[in-house]
Amino acid sequence: MESGLVNKIILSAAVAVMSVLCACSGEEMDEYAETTLAVGKRGEISERIIESFDKDYYDLGELQSEFESSVSEYNGSIGGDEIKLGKIELNGTTLTVDLKYTGPSDYENFTGERLFVGTIADACDEGYSMDVTLKGVESGDKIGRVQIMGMINSNIIILSEHVRVKAFDDIAYVSANVDVIGDSEARVLSESDGLAYIILK
Repeated sequence: MESGLVNKIILSAAVAVMSVLCACSGEEMDEYAETTLAVGKRGEISERIIESFDKDYYDLGELQSEFESSVSEYNGSIGGDEIKLGKIELNGTTLTVDLKYTGPSDYENFTGERLFVGTIADACDEGYSMDVTLKGVESGDKIGRVQIMGMINSNIIILSEHVRVKAFDDIAYVSANVDVIGDSEARVLSESDGLAYIILK
């Protein structure tokens, strides 16, 4: 995961150990081997963080403690249970963490990344620019601000993190820094800069 906050958690939990680390569980979680955001229609966010290390010097107990502390501190600061920490697994040098956020604002505040889920009209109200060029998934046609504003009630996902995205509906248009890999799935390219735009059907 690219988030500075998560990297900080991981670094703070690093401890040198002489023994080989074992996995928390051998259960198959799903087919994804990269950090993935699953976006719900009502704005709920599920995130699976997949982080690989060069060496196995991280301790599962320390990592879990750091994540639990960070989530507890965030929830305590807003007086609610807006983020829920799921399973944490460490298989050799690969860390897997499941997090659920009540909404995009909790994701943004916790990770420091940008994320919007809603209609194009609402995105404009929140200050997101539509002066972008998007490409049609089926037609390949390029559209700009005029055509985008003509779809004012369509749902759009805007994000900054370089992750895989599972949307709640099929994808219609994407920005140049997004690779569509399924009807409702896309990947924000790791070598890209700027916000990624995904308009849904």
